[in-house]
Amino acid sequence: MKILIAEDDITVRTILESFVQSIGHDPITATDGREAYEVWELEHPRIVVTDWIMPYIDGLEMCRRIREKDDRYTYIMIVSSQDSQQDIVRGLEGGVDDYLTKPVNYHEFKARIEIGERIVKLETELIRRFDTIKRNYFQTVKMFTNLIEIFDEELGGHCRRVAELGLRIAKRHPDVSEQDYSTLEAASLLHDVGMIGLPNSLVTKRKVEMTHDEKKLYRAHPTQGEVILKEIEFLRPVSRLVKYHHEQFNGRGFPEGLKGDDIPLLSRIINAACAYDDLLRKWRVPLEDIPVRLQRQRNYELDPEIVDILLEINLDHIHNEETKGWIEVDIDKLENGMVLAKDIRMKRGALVMPADTELSEYGVEKLKNFLDLACISNRAIIYKF
Repeated sequence: MKILIAEDDITVRTILESFVQSIGHDPITATDGREAYEVWELEHPRIVVTDWIMPYIDGLEMCRRIREKDDRYTYIMIVSSQDSQQDIVRGLEGGVDDYLTKPVNYHEFKARIEIGERIVKLETELIRRFDTIKRNYFQTVKMFTNLIEIFDEELGGHCRRVAELGLRIAKRHPDVSEQDYSTLEAASLLHDVGMIGLPNSLVTKRKVEMTHDEKKLYRAHPTQGEVILKEIEFLRPVSRLVKYHHEQFNGRGFPEGLKGDDIPLLSRIINAACAYDDLLRKWRVPLEDIPVRLQRQRNYELDPEIVDILLEINLDHIHNEETKGWIEVDIDKLENGMVLAKDIRMKRGALVMPADTELSEYGVEKLKNFLDLACISNRAIIYKF
Protein backbone atom coordinates (compact mmCIF):
# COMPACT_ATOMS: atom_id res chain seq x y z
CA MET A 1 0.00 0.00 0.00
CA LYS A 2 1.25 3.51 -0.85
CA ILE A 3 1.82 5.71 2.20
CA LEU A 4 2.53 9.42 1.77
CA ILE A 5 4.99 10.94 4.25
CA ALA A 6 4.92 14.76 4.51
CA GLU A 7 7.81 16.03 6.67
CA ASP A 8 10.15 19.01 6.19
CA ASP A 9 12.81 17.64 8.61
CA ILE A 10 15.04 15.35 6.54
CA THR A 11 16.07 13.24 9.55
CA VAL A 12 12.51 12.53 10.68
CA ARG A 13 11.43 11.99 7.07
CA THR A 14 14.18 9.42 6.53
CA ILE A 15 13.26 7.57 9.76
CA LEU A 16 9.56 7.44 8.83
CA GLU A 17 10.40 6.30 5.31
CA SER A 18 12.51 3.49 6.73
CA PHE A 19 9.71 2.49 9.13
CA VAL A 20 7.18 2.32 6.28
CA GLN A 21 9.48 0.21 4.12
CA SER A 22 10.23 -2.18 7.01
CA ILE A 23 6.53 -3.03 7.47
CA GLY A 24 6.07 -3.83 3.78
CA HIS A 25 4.54 -0.63 2.37
CA ASP A 26 5.56 1.76 -0.39
CA PRO A 27 6.56 5.22 0.94
CA ILE A 28 6.10 8.41 -1.07
CA THR A 29 7.76 11.49 0.43
CA ALA A 30 7.12 15.24 0.29
CA THR A 31 9.06 18.05 1.94
CA ASP A 32 6.19 20.47 2.61
CA GLY A 33 2.39 20.60 2.79
CA ARG A 34 1.85 22.04 -0.67
CA GLU A 35 4.00 19.39 -2.35
CA ALA A 36 2.34 16.67 -0.27
CA TYR A 37 -1.14 17.77 -1.38
CA GLU A 38 -0.05 17.79 -5.03
CA VAL A 39 1.39 14.28 -4.63
CA TRP A 40 -1.83 13.11 -2.97
CA GLU A 41 -3.88 14.46 -5.91
CA LEU A 42 -1.62 12.61 -8.35
CA GLU A 43 -1.05 9.30 -6.52
CA HIS A 44 -4.11 9.06 -4.23
CA PRO A 45 -2.38 7.13 -1.43
CA ARG A 46 -4.89 5.75 1.09
CA ILE A 47 -2.72 6.58 4.15
CA VAL A 48 -1.01 9.93 4.83
CA VAL A 49 1.54 10.53 7.61
CA THR A 50 2.19 14.24 8.03
CA ASP A 51 3.93 16.75 10.25
CA TRP A 52 1.80 19.58 11.58
CA ILE A 53 4.11 22.57 11.15
CA MET A 54 5.43 22.72 7.58
CA PRO A 55 6.21 25.40 4.94
CA TYR A 56 3.49 26.80 2.63
CA ILE A 57 0.55 24.91 4.13
CA ASP A 58 0.52 23.01 7.41
CA GLY A 59 -0.68 19.49 8.10
CA LEU A 60 -4.16 20.51 9.24
CA GLU A 61 -4.75 22.65 6.14
CA MET A 62 -3.58 19.79 3.93
CA CYS A 63 -5.98 17.49 5.79
CA ARG A 64 -8.85 19.93 5.21
CA ARG A 65 -8.13 20.07 1.47
CA ILE A 66 -7.96 16.28 1.23
CA ARG A 67 -11.28 15.90 3.06
CA GLU A 68 -12.95 18.35 0.64
CA LYS A 69 -11.93 16.32 -2.43
CA ASP A 70 -11.60 12.77 -1.11
CA ASP A 71 -14.09 10.43 -2.81
CA ARG A 72 -12.45 7.37 -1.22
CA TYR A 73 -11.42 7.72 2.40
CA THR A 74 -7.81 8.68 3.18
CA TYR A 75 -6.52 7.75 6.63
CA ILE A 76 -4.47 10.71 7.96
CA MET A 77 -2.03 10.55 10.87
CA ILE A 78 -0.24 13.59 12.29
CA VAL A 79 3.27 13.06 13.70
CA SER A 80 4.22 16.22 15.60
CA SER A 81 6.41 17.58 18.37
CA GLN A 82 3.36 19.51 19.62
CA ASP A 83 2.38 17.16 22.39
CA SER A 84 0.01 19.07 24.67
CA GLN A 85 -3.50 17.72 25.27
CA GLN A 86 -4.91 20.85 23.66
CA ASP A 87 -2.81 20.33 20.50
CA ILE A 88 -3.83 16.66 20.21
CA VAL A 89 -7.54 17.50 20.58
CA ARG A 90 -7.24 20.35 18.06
CA GLY A 91 -5.58 18.01 15.58
CA LEU A 92 -8.24 15.33 15.95
CA GLU A 93 -11.03 17.91 15.69
CA GLY A 94 -9.34 19.21 12.53
CA GLY A 95 -10.12 15.98 10.70
CA VAL A 96 -7.08 13.75 11.27
CA ASP A 97 -7.63 10.14 12.29
CA ASP A 98 -4.65 9.60 14.56
CA TYR A 99 -1.96 11.61 16.36
CA LEU A 100 1.57 10.58 17.32
CA THR A 101 4.12 12.71 19.14
CA LYS A 102 7.84 12.88 18.36
CA PRO A 103 10.16 11.11 18.87
CA VAL A 104 8.30 8.27 17.15
CA ASN A 105 8.40 4.80 18.65
CA TYR A 106 8.71 2.17 15.89
CA HIS A 107 6.36 -0.38 17.47
CA GLU A 108 3.69 2.22 18.18
CA PHE A 109 4.02 3.61 14.66
CA LYS A 110 3.66 0.11 13.17
CA ALA A 111 0.53 -0.56 15.26
CA ARG A 112 -1.07 2.75 14.26
CA ILE A 113 -0.37 2.12 10.56
CA GLU A 114 -1.97 -1.33 10.88
CA ILE A 115 -5.08 0.34 12.34
CA GLY A 116 -5.20 2.68 9.34
CA GLU A 117 -4.70 -0.23 6.95
CA ARG A 118 -7.62 -2.13 8.51
CA ILE A 119 -9.90 0.89 8.22
CA VAL A 120 -8.95 1.49 4.57
CA LYS A 121 -9.50 -2.19 3.71
CA LEU A 122 -12.84 -2.18 5.53
CA GLU A 123 -13.99 0.87 3.57
CA THR A 124 -12.87 -0.75 0.31
CA GLU A 125 -14.86 -3.88 1.12
CA LEU A 126 -17.93 -1.81 2.08
CA ILE A 127 -17.72 0.07 -1.23
CA ARG A 128 -17.44 -3.24 -3.11
CA ARG A 129 -20.51 -4.62 -1.34
CA PHE A 130 -22.44 -1.39 -1.86
CA ASP A 131 -21.59 -1.43 -5.58
CA THR A 132 -22.87 -5.01 -5.78
CA ILE A 133 -26.12 -4.07 -4.02
CA LYS A 134 -26.54 -1.02 -6.26
CA ARG A 135 -25.90 -3.10 -9.37
CA ASN A 136 -28.45 -5.70 -8.24
CA TYR A 137 -30.92 -2.90 -7.44
CA PHE A 138 -30.80 -1.36 -10.90
CA GLN A 139 -30.77 -4.76 -12.63
CA THR A 140 -33.93 -5.71 -10.71
CA VAL A 141 -35.61 -2.39 -11.59
CA LYS A 142 -34.65 -2.90 -15.24
CA MET A 143 -36.08 -6.44 -15.18
CA PHE A 144 -39.46 -5.21 -13.88
CA THR A 145 -39.41 -2.31 -16.37
CA ASN A 146 -38.86 -4.75 -19.23
CA LEU A 147 -41.75 -6.88 -17.97
CA ILE A 148 -44.06 -3.85 -18.06
CA GLU A 149 -42.98 -3.04 -21.62
CA ILE A 150 -43.48 -6.64 -22.74
CA PHE A 151 -46.95 -6.63 -21.17
CA ASP A 152 -47.88 -3.35 -22.87
CA GLU A 153 -45.47 -1.20 -24.86
CA GLU A 154 -47.42 2.01 -24.38
CA LEU A 155 -47.66 1.41 -20.63
CA GLY A 156 -43.89 0.90 -20.53
CA GLY A 157 -43.35 4.14 -22.45
CA HIS A 158 -45.67 5.95 -20.02
CA CYS A 159 -43.63 4.67 -17.05
CA ARG A 160 -40.35 5.82 -18.61
CA ARG A 161 -41.72 9.27 -19.36
CA VAL A 162 -43.12 9.58 -15.83
CA ALA A 163 -39.69 8.67 -14.42
CA GLU A 164 -38.01 11.34 -16.53
CA LEU A 165 -40.56 14.01 -15.65
CA GLY A 166 -40.64 12.98 -11.98
CA LEU A 167 -36.91 13.59 -11.70
CA ARG A 168 -37.27 17.00 -13.32
CA ILE A 169 -39.95 17.92 -10.77
CA ALA A 170 -37.87 16.56 -7.88
CA LYS A 171 -34.82 18.60 -8.87
CA ARG A 172 -36.90 21.77 -8.66
CA HIS A 173 -38.70 20.87 -5.43
CA PRO A 174 -37.10 22.37 -2.30
CA ASP A 175 -38.05 19.42 -0.07
CA VAL A 176 -36.56 16.65 -2.22
CA SER A 177 -32.92 15.76 -1.54
CA GLU A 178 -30.49 14.30 -4.04
CA GLN A 179 -30.49 11.07 -2.02
CA ASP A 180 -34.17 10.62 -2.95
CA TYR A 181 -33.62 10.71 -6.71
CA SER A 182 -32.82 7.01 -7.27
CA THR A 183 -35.80 5.89 -5.14
CA LEU A 184 -38.13 8.25 -7.00
CA GLU A 185 -36.82 7.12 -10.38
CA ALA A 186 -37.30 3.44 -9.52
CA ALA A 187 -40.79 4.03 -8.10
CA SER A 188 -41.76 6.04 -11.20
CA LEU A 189 -40.51 3.35 -13.56
CA LEU A 190 -42.43 0.69 -11.60
CA HIS A 191 -45.51 2.61 -10.48
CA ASP A 192 -47.79 0.59 -12.79
CA VAL A 193 -46.17 -2.82 -12.24
CA GLY A 194 -49.42 -3.91 -10.56
CA MET A 195 -51.17 -3.59 -13.94
CA ILE A 196 -49.37 -6.72 -15.15
CA GLY A 197 -51.93 -9.49 -15.27
CA LEU A 198 -54.92 -7.22 -15.87
CA PRO A 199 -56.80 -7.76 -19.15
CA ASN A 200 -55.15 -5.65 -21.86
CA SER A 201 -58.53 -4.16 -22.77
CA LEU A 202 -58.81 -2.84 -19.21
CA VAL A 203 -55.36 -1.24 -19.29
CA THR A 204 -56.29 0.89 -22.29
CA LYS A 205 -59.90 1.62 -21.30
CA ARG A 206 -60.96 5.05 -20.03
CA LYS A 207 -62.06 5.04 -16.39
CA VAL A 208 -65.51 6.44 -17.23
CA GLU A 209 -66.08 3.44 -19.52
CA MET A 210 -65.23 0.81 -16.88
CA THR A 211 -67.85 -1.37 -15.25
CA HIS A 212 -68.04 -1.62 -11.47
CA ASP A 213 -65.99 -4.83 -11.43
CA GLU A 214 -63.43 -3.39 -13.84
CA LYS A 215 -62.99 -0.31 -11.65
CA LYS A 216 -62.45 -2.57 -8.67
CA LEU A 217 -59.73 -4.48 -10.53
CA TYR A 218 -58.11 -1.27 -11.74
CA ARG A 219 -58.11 0.38 -8.31
CA ALA A 220 -56.32 -2.63 -6.87
CA HIS A 221 -53.22 -2.17 -9.04
CA PRO A 222 -51.30 0.16 -6.65
CA THR A 223 -51.72 -2.31 -3.78
CA GLN A 224 -50.85 -5.20 -6.09
CA GLY A 225 -47.71 -3.32 -7.12
CA GLU A 226 -46.73 -2.93 -3.48
CA VAL A 227 -47.25 -6.66 -2.90
CA ILE A 228 -45.00 -7.53 -5.84
CA LEU A 229 -42.17 -5.17 -4.90
CA LYS A 230 -42.05 -5.43 -1.11
CA GLU A 231 -41.00 -9.08 -1.35
CA ILE A 232 -37.58 -7.73 -2.43
CA GLU A 233 -36.08 -6.12 0.66
CA PHE A 234 -34.22 -3.27 -1.08
CA LEU A 235 -37.37 -2.33 -3.04
CA ARG A 236 -39.57 -1.88 0.04
CA PRO A 237 -39.16 1.95 0.07
CA VAL A 238 -40.14 1.90 -3.61
CA SER A 239 -43.16 -0.34 -2.94
CA ARG A 240 -44.60 2.19 -0.47
CA LEU A 241 -44.42 4.99 -3.05
CA VAL A 242 -46.03 2.75 -5.67
CA LYS A 243 -48.89 1.95 -3.29
CA TYR A 244 -49.77 5.61 -2.78
CA HIS A 245 -49.24 7.05 -6.29
CA HIS A 246 -53.02 7.25 -6.92
CA GLU A 247 -53.84 9.08 -3.69
CA GLN A 248 -55.27 12.55 -4.32
CA PHE A 249 -54.45 15.78 -2.51
CA ASN A 250 -58.13 16.22 -1.51
CA GLY A 251 -58.31 12.73 0.03
CA ARG A 252 -60.49 11.16 -2.67
CA GLY A 253 -57.87 8.89 -4.17
CA PHE A 254 -57.11 5.24 -3.53
CA PRO A 255 -56.26 2.78 -2.01
CA GLU A 256 -56.47 4.47 1.44
CA GLY A 257 -57.90 7.93 0.79
CA LEU A 258 -54.85 9.75 2.20
CA LYS A 259 -55.00 13.53 2.10
CA GLY A 260 -52.49 16.38 1.65
CA ASP A 261 -49.16 15.95 3.38
CA ASP A 262 -50.18 12.50 4.63
CA ILE A 263 -49.39 11.28 1.10
CA PRO A 264 -45.63 10.68 0.70
CA LEU A 265 -44.11 13.60 -1.23
CA LEU A 266 -42.50 11.34 -3.83
CA SER A 267 -45.85 9.63 -4.45
CA ARG A 268 -47.41 13.07 -5.00
CA ILE A 269 -44.69 13.80 -7.55
CA ILE A 270 -45.34 10.50 -9.38
CA ASN A 271 -49.07 11.24 -9.45
CA ALA A 272 -48.46 14.71 -10.90
CA ALA A 273 -46.05 13.37 -13.53
CA CYS A 274 -48.67 10.75 -14.51
CA ALA A 275 -51.36 13.41 -14.82
CA TYR A 276 -49.16 15.60 -17.03
CA ASP A 277 -48.11 12.69 -19.25
CA ASP A 278 -51.75 11.65 -19.67
CA LEU A 279 -52.73 15.16 -20.71
CA LEU A 280 -49.91 15.34 -23.23
CA ARG A 281 -49.84 11.81 -24.65
CA LYS A 282 -53.17 10.10 -23.94
CA TRP A 283 -55.54 13.05 -24.37
CA ARG A 284 -53.35 15.00 -26.85
CA VAL A 285 -53.93 18.30 -25.05
CA PRO A 286 -51.91 21.09 -26.75
CA LEU A 287 -49.13 22.49 -24.58
CA GLU A 288 -50.72 25.93 -24.47
CA ASP A 289 -53.96 24.44 -23.07
CA ILE A 290 -52.28 22.32 -20.39
CA PRO A 291 -52.04 25.13 -17.75
CA VAL A 292 -55.85 25.46 -17.64
CA ARG A 293 -56.21 21.70 -17.16
CA LEU A 294 -53.55 21.62 -14.43
CA GLN A 295 -55.19 24.50 -12.58
CA ARG A 296 -58.43 22.50 -12.46
CA GLN A 297 -56.53 19.72 -10.66
CA ARG A 298 -54.79 22.03 -8.16
CA ASN A 299 -55.81 21.14 -4.58
CA TYR A 300 -58.09 18.49 -6.05
CA GLU A 301 -55.96 15.66 -7.38
CA LEU A 302 -52.59 17.41 -7.31
CA ASP A 303 -50.38 19.12 -4.74
CA PRO A 304 -50.50 22.89 -5.55
CA GLU A 305 -46.73 23.31 -5.07
CA ILE A 306 -46.07 20.55 -7.60
CA VAL A 307 -48.59 22.09 -10.02
CA ASP A 308 -46.53 25.31 -9.94
CA ILE A 309 -43.40 23.32 -10.86
CA LEU A 310 -45.28 21.55 -13.69
CA LEU A 311 -46.40 24.92 -15.06
CA GLU A 312 -42.75 26.00 -15.21
CA ILE A 313 -41.78 22.77 -16.98
CA ASN A 314 -44.67 23.21 -19.41
CA LEU A 315 -43.33 26.67 -20.31
CA ASP A 316 -39.99 25.02 -21.06
CA HIS A 317 -41.77 22.54 -23.33
CA ILE A 318 -43.55 25.35 -25.17
CA HIS A 319 -40.24 27.13 -25.71
CA ASN A 320 -38.63 23.92 -26.99
CA GLU A 321 -41.52 23.33 -29.40
CA GLU A 322 -41.22 26.87 -30.73
CA THR A 323 -37.48 26.52 -31.40
CA LYS A 324 -37.34 23.03 -32.93
CA GLY A 325 -38.05 22.37 -36.58
CA TRP A 326 -40.32 19.32 -36.25
CA ILE A 327 -43.51 18.14 -34.57
CA GLU A 328 -45.17 14.84 -33.66
CA VAL A 329 -48.34 13.93 -35.56
CA ASP A 330 -50.74 11.00 -35.24
CA ILE A 331 -50.51 8.65 -38.22
CA ASP A 332 -54.21 9.15 -39.03
CA LYS A 333 -53.63 12.93 -39.28
CA LEU A 334 -50.84 12.75 -41.86
CA GLU A 335 -51.48 14.61 -45.13
CA ASN A 336 -50.04 14.84 -48.62
CA GLY A 337 -46.92 16.98 -48.82
CA MET A 338 -45.77 16.46 -45.24
CA VAL A 339 -42.10 15.45 -44.96
CA LEU A 340 -40.85 12.89 -42.45
CA ALA A 341 -38.15 14.23 -40.12
CA LYS A 342 -37.30 10.76 -38.71
CA ASP A 343 -37.44 7.20 -39.97
CA ILE A 344 -40.62 5.22 -39.34
CA ARG A 345 -39.77 1.71 -38.26
CA MET A 346 -41.67 -1.39 -37.29
CA LYS A 347 -41.74 -2.26 -33.60
CA ARG A 348 -39.12 -4.90 -34.33
CA GLY A 349 -36.84 -2.33 -35.95
CA ALA A 350 -37.37 -2.90 -39.68
CA LEU A 351 -37.47 0.30 -41.76
CA VAL A 352 -40.92 1.19 -43.14
CA MET A 353 -40.23 4.66 -44.51
CA PRO A 354 -37.00 6.72 -44.28
CA ALA A 355 -36.58 10.28 -43.05
CA ASP A 356 -36.96 13.10 -45.62
CA THR A 357 -39.69 11.20 -47.47
CA GLU A 358 -42.37 13.56 -48.84
CA LEU A 359 -45.69 11.87 -48.22
CA SER A 360 -48.06 11.09 -51.08
CA GLU A 361 -51.58 9.66 -50.88
CA TYR A 362 -50.07 6.22 -51.36
CA GLY A 363 -47.47 6.81 -48.59
CA VAL A 364 -50.10 8.02 -46.11
CA GLU A 365 -52.32 5.02 -46.88
CA LYS A 366 -49.36 2.64 -46.52
CA LEU A 367 -48.57 3.97 -43.04
CA LYS A 368 -52.22 3.73 -41.98
CA ASN A 369 -52.28 0.09 -43.10
CA PHE A 370 -49.17 -0.66 -41.04
CA LEU A 371 -50.84 1.03 -38.06
CA ASP A 372 -53.98 -1.08 -38.50
CA LEU A 373 -51.78 -4.18 -38.38
CA ALA A 374 -50.20 -2.85 -35.12
CA CYS A 375 -46.75 -2.98 -36.75
CA ILE A 376 -45.86 0.66 -36.01
CA SER A 377 -46.66 3.17 -33.28
CA ASN A 378 -49.26 5.88 -33.87
CA ARG A 379 -46.76 8.75 -34.04
CA ALA A 380 -44.78 10.25 -36.91
CA ILE A 381 -42.18 13.03 -36.72
CA ILE A 382 -42.57 15.58 -39.50
CA TYR A 383 -40.87 18.85 -40.39
CA LYS A 384 -42.80 22.00 -39.53
CA PHE A 385 -42.12 23.63 -42.86
